[in-house]
Amino acid sequence: MSKSVTLLNQRFTPQHYVLSLSPDKQKMSFEGTVIISGKKIGQPTKRLTFHQKGLKVTKATITRHDKKGDQELRVTRINAHKAYDEVRLHTDQTIYPGNVTVRLEFSGKITRQMNGIYPCFFNHDGEQKKLIATQFESHYAREVFPCIDEPEAKATFQLTLTTPEGETVLSNTPPEKQDTTNGLTTTTFEKTPHMSTYLLAFIYGEMGYEQSKSKSGTQVRIYATASNVALTDFALDFATKALDFYEDYFGIPYPLEKCDHIALPDFASGAMENWGCITYREQALLIDEEHSPLSMKQRVAMVIAHELAHQWFGNLVTMRWWTDLWLNEGFASWIEFLAVDHIFPEWNVWTQFLVDEQQQALKLDALEHTHPVEVPIKHPDEIRSIFDTISYSKGASVIHMLQDYLGAEAFRAGLKHYLKKHEYGNTDTVDLWRALEEISGKPVMDFMHAWTSTSGFPLVNAEVENNRARITQRRFYVNPPEKPGEQLWPIALQTTESTEEESTFDQASLALTLKDPDHFLINQGSAGFYRVSYNSSHMQRLGSQIQKGHVPPEDRLGLLADIIETAKAGKTSTVDALEFVSHFEDETDYAVWDIIAGVLGSVRLVMHEEEIREAMKPFVRHLVAKELERLGWEKKDDESHFDSLLRPVILGIAANVDDPETVEHAKALFKKAHDVEDISADIRRGRAQDSKQVKRGNSIDSDLRSVVFGTVARLGDEKTFDKLVELHRNAHLSDEKVTIAAALTSFRQEKLIKRALGMIKSEDVRLQDVAYWMAYSLMNRHAREITWQWIKDNWDWLEENLGSDLSFYRIPIYVARVRSDKEFIKEYKAFFEPKLSPSFERAYNQGLEMLQWQSAWKDRDYKEVLTLFKNRK
Repeated sequence: MSKSVTLLNQRFTPQHYVLSLSPDKQKMSFEGTVIISGKKIGQPTKRLTFHQKGLKVTKATITRHDKKGDQELRVTRINAHKAYDEVRLHTDQTIYPGNVTVRLEFSGKITRQMNGIYPCFFNHDGEQKKLIATQFESHYAREVFPCIDEPEAKATFQLTLTTPEGETVLSNTPPEKQDTTNGLTTTTFEKTPHMSTYLLAFIYGEMGYEQSKSKSGTQVRIYATASNVALTDFALDFATKALDFYEDYFGIPYPLEKCDHIALPDFASGAMENWGCITYREQALLIDEEHSPLSMKQRVAMVIAHELAHQWFGNLVTMRWWTDLWLNEGFASWIEFLAVDHIFPEWNVWTQFLVDEQQQALKLDALEHTHPVEVPIKHPDEIRSIFDTISYSKGASVIHMLQDYLGAEAFRAGLKHYLKKHEYGNTDTVDLWRALEEISGKPVMDFMHAWTSTSGFPLVNAEVENNRARITQRRFYVNPPEKPGEQLWPIALQTTESTEEESTFDQASLALTLKDPDHFLINQGSAGFYRVSYNSSHMQRLGSQIQKGHVPPEDRLGLLADIIETAKAGKTSTVDALEFVSHFEDETDYAVWDIIAGVLGSVRLVMHEEEIREAMKPFVRHLVAKELERLGWEKKDDESHFDSLLRPVILGIAANVDDPETVEHAKALFKKAHDVEDISADIRRGRAQDSKQVKRGNSIDSDLRSVVFGTVARLGDEKTFDKLVELHRNAHLSDEKVTIAAALTSFRQEKLIKRALGMIKSEDVRLQDVAYWMAYSLMNRHAREITWQWIKDNWDWLEENLGSDLSFYRIPIYVARVRSDKEFIKEYKAFFEPKLSPSFERAYNQGLEMLQWQSAWKDRDYKEVLTLFKNRK
């Protein structure tokens, strides 16, 4: 923990809050009182300090309790300190260590920014309505009531809410009592478990639900607005099964009577693990079995599994300070795959884990301005900047590596021991390592320390000649600094040789004698969090093994990802990397094709000149030809989950390189179907009486809509744009709107690009979706400059409406990742440098590095890559 962070919990430790709130939807404000029982600790003072932000504290009393009885201390002054998010209560008498009760009266504002208390807007039967919801993670409880807003300051809470009569009212625990007077209902909820402030939550408004019970009797409900209740079946079934899985896996019963999952029309993140009252963005919870793509069903399962894991890992046992956020998020990001794999083994999600989690983390962690998994937090505003790929995906990846190192059973037993030992308490990373070490008997702390306490990861280089391999390690940078460090990691090499001498490689170099050099592979199974490069001749041998079908998919995708990423850094040849892609003409695995699509997309994005984009089209068409023919446009009755996911990937690649048949088929589908899409929307709204009104032969398969809409938009005109706008306005599901937004931002014409950008500030686009529109528009090379200008022109609006949202602080990355021209670096610096703050600094530096390595890669390899594609026609 950084010494510059002064924790209020070290001066006053809360034990119990009695909180009463009266929010007013119309006035967008609230009033409240809070009674905080706790202990004054440390030196005697004449002041107590609590967190608050944006509140007006109007009255305060302090009562000290000791053997002599209760003594009320006169509060002489109430000072709010904006710089520290504090309210300071000054007394004329000394407050000695001991039991203290503080009562505060206060008022505050309900704001559009989606934290603290905020409104969610929706339409029902043509009427605009409003839910009121909360988001307190990471440090937004202080916007609603004075408190000690730190994760270690655990306490119990008893909440009372006054809300309009007839509306559903939810919080972490069930209602203890309710009274209705003069059109207002006062609900007092049961006392919560011992927990952190960021886990307290409440929601009220017009909602319905579906319910079931877990095997142990926990009530599971999925709440949604009235028109969406019918879309909760999948989530309800999965959430119940996942709750059963975790109770069995952890060996600790879920500690609450109920577990509510609430779909909110407006929500900044994907979901939030409030204990017993989990909130979600609608697209992360609701599934329309007829209209939601398969990828969305998988995503919903993953998000639910993630949030339910937090009920134990994060809620029951909580990080002591935000430095160890990864203990919450990294673990949940790993075990969500374990739960989904248990419930849907046919989805084969562990191969997808390598693409969705590990590879994304490796890309970000290859920058100099990354951060350790255990990241020091020096200022509260830095907290939001670490809710990122490192905390989530690198955290998950090193957990995955550790489980592989310990074995599944020892790992599970160690987790049970950890949770039982620390339940209702707070921990640091070392507490987890200690528990796993005690159970497994392996040196977990020695093995894991470097992976979580330092930034980056190693590049393992293998020079394989005859039956010898010389192996070295050094930190990998995609944008190498002038003086790279000499950090070494303990690496589980996991080679195909499985020799004792290389079980853990923690030196700068190692020599191996090989029994089977032709098949020699490091990081077999791709469980290790590092990249591997081989000499060119050995890569050719491995490519031959791939063509013969001798390399499993997790190793195929690892080899391909490693060679392209090392090529970006100038460590290997980009031409060799693209030649290596040629070995994948017979590839049928979805996860591997995801990597192939990423390779091709990187080349198109960074080396973006029209000459090279045209030259690579024949190469790509040939690469996808077999899978394009095998999969086609129509689903087969007996096809695998992977093939259903793969079809839009293959069709998307083919469409992007203007494969004539693919493009014409997409246009035909759109022309044939677009007139019935509105009927689909009517059915979901309940206006149409029978789903048979939609002719299935005319509708576009939900898995293929992104390909069809994207293709017709990229090649379309104003008439196509107008129709997509209409579809966007009529779309009911949140994921449908995002799919159509991607298409609306893909047009080439300046007029239509500006029209799309103009929609962002209109009622057609929810604040939660603004980042999608900006990011998609920046990815469109025809819209890039116009979008950049729009961001600059509308910066004040973005800050006012998204200023506390994680996506706002990622704008520098959105801007930088699509540029590879050195000249733009000056413009980037000139705009963002005056806006730097603790929240912005890391994203700004990461964006700057992206600009640097992308420019360097293009300058270094453009001519050779162009020559390769021209010669392969």
